[in-house]
Order: sequence, then structure tokens, then C-alpha cells
Amino acid sequence: MAAISGACAELGDEVRFEPSAEPVEITSSVPAAGSLAVDPGARFDLCLSTEIDPQIPDDFDLNLRSSTLTFDTELSVQMFSWRAPGQQDAIAAERWCPGSVLSITPKSPLQPGITYRARLRAIDGLGWRGQGMDLSAPGWTADEEGNVTRWFDFTVAGDIGDPAPEEVPTLEPGPTLAELFTDDAVFDPERGACSCHQGSDELALARLDLRTAELAFESLVLRDGLEPTGVPMVTPGRPSESYLLHKLHRTASGEALHGIAGAAMPPGEPLPFADWVAVARWIADGAQP
Repeated sequence: MAAISGACAELGDEVRFEPSAEPVEITSSVPAAGSLAVDPGARFDLCLSTEIDPQIPDDFDLNLRSSTLTFDTELSVQMFSWRAPGQQDAIAAERWCPGSVLSITPKSPLQPGITYRARLRAIDGLGWRGQGMDLSAPGWTADEEGNVTRWFDFTVAGDIGDPAPEEVPTLEPGPTLAELFTDDAVFDPERGACSCHQGSDELALARLDLRTAELAFESLVLRDGLEPTGVPMVTPGRPSESYLLHKLHRTASGEALHGIAGAAMPPGEPLPFADWVAVARWIADGAQP
């Protein structure tokens, strides 16, 4: 694995927001529109063509309905597709979406035999570089309130009146930070994946100290202020709003995330997908020491 060289201490001067960037397209949905026999424990995922700003969407932009009812859901953004498509309790084996994933997770199981409609409202400035959505694709319409929307219908398996599962499926707990320092884990000093932040480079250590799990917790989680992409180094519970993941990120074409300071971590080859997932799960579960 490539180790971090002196490039980790370099700063960049890229401008993050570029209105000329390509608009955000919807490449697929899971479940797909028109799907039948959908699992009652499913999550609705929208795969997007590029990275988005995770702080932009809110519960009014994407929600779940059936007839005139709107259901209680939790909206989330995966900067990269680390959770299995459409599943609440599984991890992806590999990256399955070229950009970010916009998701709504029902807080109770879906009801058998019912047709649900996921409603997406066009979101201004959704893209990571400030670009809007591509509204030229079929399916976008203006509603009576002037909102430009797109609908995705799907029907849950079973018959109306069948019992629904008692609980919503959930992921198993993610690792602690101490576990990320164990043998062959992402921050294991013997691997050398973060060597510049685990060695004697004073400038690199001043910016991020990963020599031990205890020092890393102070440097990552207890750190004050916002980083160059406008978020804390680690935001417990929100991996996509954590600068640490922004520094580790690579786009589908292998490039660093636009607007970070300096080079991506590590320079050269990116971390294996499993390491990305481990860091994301650690943050998603509260960034525990």
C-alpha cells in the first residue's frame, strides 16, 4: 500500500464551487420505479452521477408517501456507496454507484401489499461544486405549488393485511477507533497507510496525529473548528459530513474530492474499499474511542 509522503503536508488552492460543472443526474433508484415484491425492510436509495454536498438536502426534498399519507423516514447521504443498495442491514462488497447516494430509511417496516411513492424535489445547488440537478430527463414535472418533482413508485411484497415484520433491520455495530489501530486495520502503524501522520514529521503531526488511538481521538474527534470543506474533521454519526472521509475520498474516475486542502490521503493509490467502509462505519456509529 502506498504510504503518505510529504504531499500530505501540502496545501492546495482549488476553488470548490464551479457553476460550470456538469449537473447532477439520477443514474438509478433502488428499488427501481415500478418494482413489485419489494422487501418490507428495504431502504430507498437514489444513485447520483457525481458527489453532492451532504449538507444541502433535507426531509422536504425526498420523502415517502402512500396515497395522501407521508411516512416517518430518515434522510441520509452516502458520499460514496458503502451500504448495500436498498438494504438497511448490509454493507456493499464494492462501490456500486458512481457518485453519492441519497437515501430515505423508513423508521418502521413497510406494509405488505402497499404501493409507496418516493417524492424527490429538484434541489438547487445539490452538487459538490454547487451545480444543480439535470431536469431534462423524463419524469420531472411541476406540481400545483410550483415545485419541480419526480416520483418513484414501488409495491411491497405480500398482500394488504399481511403482518409486517416487527422491527426494522439494522447494521451490526461498527468498529471503535481502537479497533482501527489493531493489526492490519486502516490505522495500524505497521501498514504505513498513514505513515506521515505517525512518524516524525512535525508539520504533519501538528495537522493530524495518528500515532496512537488516544492521540488520534483528540486530533480527529475533539478537534475544534471547521476544515476546508466546511465541516469538522469528524462529525459523529455523519460520515459524509466529516473531513476525514473527504480526504480519503476518490471519485469514480480516481480523482481526489475537489476543494480539499493538499493531496488526498494516501497519495497515489487510494485505500482499499474495505478501509473506506471501516472509517465510515466508525463515524456512523458515533466515532467511539
